[in-house]
This record gives sequence, structure tokens and C-alpha cells, in this order.
Amino acid sequence: MGIEDWKVVQDLSSRLATLKRRLQETQELRVVAQKVYDLDDVLVDQFSPGLRALAGVTATALPGLREAGIRRLDLLHGVDPAWSELYQSREEALRSVPVDTGEEAPSSQGDAPARLQAQALQALARGDLRAVQEISAQLQRGAGAGASPGAASPRHDGRNHDLTHVFPDRVVQDAGRFGLAPVHMRSIRLDVEDLFRHAWRPRASGEDGEGGGPVRLSVNLPSDVPEALRDHLEMYLDRPFVNSGGGRYLPPLGDEDVLVEDFDDPPPGSPPVNPALLEVLGLDRRSGLSRVRIERALLENGGRAVEEAGLDPRAFRIVCVPPDVYVRVGMKRGWGTQPQWTHMDGFMLQNRKWLALAGGDSRFGGVFDLVGLGRENDLENLTTRFAVIQRRRLSAWPVPAPESR
Repeated sequence: MGIEDWKVVQDLSSRLATLKRRLQETQELRVVAQKVYDLDDVLVDQFSPGLRALAGVTATALPGLREAGIRRLDLLHGVDPAWSELYQSREEALRSVPVDTGEEAPSSQGDAPARLQAQALQALARGDLRAVQEISAQLQRGAGAGASPGAASPRHDGRNHDLTHVFPDRVVQDAGRFGLAPVHMRSIRLDVEDLFRHAWRPRASGEDGEGGGPVRLSVNLPSDVPEALRDHLEMYLDRPFVNSGGGRYLPPLGDEDVLVEDFDDPPPGSPPVNPALLEVLGLDRRSGLSRVRIERALLENGGRAVEEAGLDPRAFRIVCVPPDVYVRVGMKRGWGTQPQWTHMDGFMLQNRKWLALAGGDSRFGGVFDLVGLGRENDLENLTTRFAVIQRRRLSAWPVPAPESR
């Protein structure tokens, strides 16, 4: 208009009118699409043990939520047939989730004595004397207590399950083009389950540290345990963690096979390693990325990366390396030698704010270092390492014990 080229003005105004009309016609669709593809919130699974309060859901609402979820999964069968097998498996799993409309989950799910005692106090407070009697009887029988010396068989709470998988040679070759190497981790569950059985009582909000800065805690453990590992374990025992799928996160520590970027820790400022994987994920660098940006890239391009690695994205998912995988593999590969943090899958709640998990800084414990950082934090000394895991790892719902499959 400034140069009085009215032919161009006519063309541009016509195009603008068309765009505005399309925006109006697709407004409802765009609102839905934004919820799906522009999701930056941390997911919290209402059915995951210990997370109902954090999800803001009452116990009485769980049956209705389960039925609504089943209906939605059933609807997806028709609109997305390519993934119908996944929807069917999730529907069956959701149907099998035990829904307790009381204050706490059933004690059969591996509760510790302290948890049972808390249940007894809650039952007394609401006047449920029958529940008090039942819980008292369980405590007298030693329910939830650690195995006595020489116990014949280990405890199994029904949630822990092995995640083994034999990667075919073709997959190993395809994944190798992206710097992903197969790693088998042997079970160490029996070595630590006596400790982690106390970890299902998270605090809803922490009292230490600032919302966006590193969080470190101390713990009373044997004197020969490294200080950084003390802090690491205490965070699991004391804080609510969720994985990127929204389930309650505790290290599974069973037999497991994963694909992981196994490069040596590069010094800060080094050129990005495995550029091929970064390219397929739509990332232009490896360091200085916020968790929000990484999670968006994984949401948009993670399925394609899994497919190009030769795996089925309905069964596998690419994530930031999980903290327990980083420790177990990193101890053997010599990770945690650089003054920088590495993004790790999952989030922790601190001061009513979800922080992204990171760790591995040589200045704060190396491979055992674990901190929570603001999800918008894009420090230059914050780098990324990816792993391909089975989707089952992200679920904390009860599953059949191995011997009953």
C-alpha cells in the first residue's frame, strides 16, 4: 500500500482473507492439536502407586477415570488402526489395574511396616476399626517386613519385572548408525529391594532448595557408601519421581536390555557426538538444550528415530538416559568424568514444581550425581545422552509376576 501497488495489495488481501477463514474453520481442531503436540506439562499417572495426590485426583474418582480411559482407548482402535495392538494392550492393562477407593493402596503391593502403620492411623482417624484390626494382624504376622535371615524366597511385589530383549543383528547394525549400542544389565534387585521397599511414601513438596536450582539431600546409610550415592538414594526414598511416561519412577534394577549412546563423556564445548541421531530427532546440538525442547523433539520425532533403529515404536521408545541406566552402564564405561550435567529421563517434585532430572557432574560425585533442574534450564554445561528402552519400563502399574506368565 505504501508504494501504491494495488494489484499486489489485492492479491495479498485475498490470501489474508483466505487464511483468516481457514483459521476460523480449524479453530477447534487447532485447540485439540495444541493439547497433543504442544504439551509441555509433566505427565502424572493417576493410577501409578503413590501419585494419586500429586495428580490431584480423589480415590473415589479412580473408577470413573479408568472407565473413561478404556472408552478412549477403544475409540482409538478405530481411528488409528496402525497402533491398534498398542491400544488393545493398554486397554487390557488398564482393566486389570486394581482400583482402591480408600485412602491407601492394598498392603499386598509390597508395603513396608511404616506404611502399614500409617494406614492403621488413618483408619483409626476415620473410625474404621475393622481396618485397624486387619492391619494390626498383618503387622503381627510380619507383613511388609524385610526377609528374615535365611529366608527361602525373595519378595516380589508384582510391579517389578524383567525387561530382557534379544536385539537381532539387523537392529544392532541399524542402531549402530546412530551411535546406539546394545547393553545388557544384570539384575541387582535383590541387593537393594530391602532399601527401596521404604520408598513408596513420597513427600508432596520438599522443604529444601530453590525451585529451579539443584537439589541435594543427605541420608543415613552405611559409612562406606560414597556421599554422592547417599544423596542419590535418598532422593529416591524421600521424593516423588515420575518418568517421562508419567508413571512413578523407581529403578527397576532387574535384568534388562537397552540401546544406549555409549560414547565417552566429551569435554564441554566439544562438537556434538552422534550427529546422525540428533538430526533425526530434529536437534541442532547436544548441549545447552532445555528439557522442554528435548521432550518436544522426542514427542515429534522419537517414533521415527526408533523405526530407523529397526525397532517397533509401539514397543520401544527413545528417552533421555534413565538415571539407573546411567549409573549401571556409566560405572563400567567411565562416565561422569566431566564438569557437566547430563539430562536423565524423569522429573522430581520440589517446592510444588517439577524439576527435570540430571546428573553425572564430576564436581559433585560423578556417575552417582543426581540433581533436579528447572525444565527451562539450558545451561551450556548441560548435555544429553539418549537411550532406547521398552515402553513397559515406563509403566508402574501392577503386572503379572514372571513366574505366572
